[in-house]
Amino acid sequence: MIECTLKDRICRVLINRANADNAFTGAMTQQLLEAMHNAAGTADIVTIEAAGPDFTVGRDRQEPKSGTPYERFKVISDLNKAVSTFPGLTIAAARGRTFGFAVGLLMRSDLAIIGDDAVFVLDELKHGFPPTFIMEEILQHLPIKRALDVVVSGRQWGASEALEMGLVSRVVPSSDLDSVVEDLVAHLKRLNRQALLSCKGYMRTVATMPPEARDAYALLETLRLASSA
Repeated sequence: MIECTLKDRICRVLINRANADNAFTGAMTQQLLEAMHNAAGTADIVTIEAAGPDFTVGRDRQEPKSGTPYERFKVISDLNKAVSTFPGLTIAAARGRTFGFAVGLLMRSDLAIIGDDAVFVLDELKHGFPPTFIMEEILQHLPIKRALDVVVSGRQWGASEALEMGLVSRVVPSSDLDSVVEDLVAHLKRLNRQALLSCKGYMRTVATMPPEARDAYALLETLRLASSA
């Protein structure tokens, strides 16, 4: 249900359970975690896409529970960390329903490109459980009032609002989504590998610095990169 192919340091992950709206089972979560761990040592770019009209409706609520609660939730936490800390670039591409767990995947990916038919919902509270894994990350993207609104209301929002919120990188016609991602990957492959991969680390580091320290850090990083070119 999670297909993974690797070629030329590009790892392509496909969520392939369209007959069940790509709902994530525990096995799928484990498979995606393993794919991310394997890609960390072999790929510079990971794309995460889905078969069918929907990205994923989130976790499979009908799946019989197995293992302890710690075991079930730990694999989700580990997957979130693997996506967030992947040393290369992660590109999520979503169309259609992108619910719950799926929102977390998009937020933690470095780039998120969505079709104009994408719709989002955080429905965890309707199932009696707060979306803690979403709330862990969402304040990196939204002000607290905006974040709390989508968490507690359970309302649906669309592609244009997701872009305006800053949850995604860009919105494209859904029919063009696959070709847009392919063009982006082809462009990234042509760039200097070291320069490309340094962008992610640099931006994440500088975001944690006080503004008055950023110019000195930029100078030092520029000198370091120039000396290693």
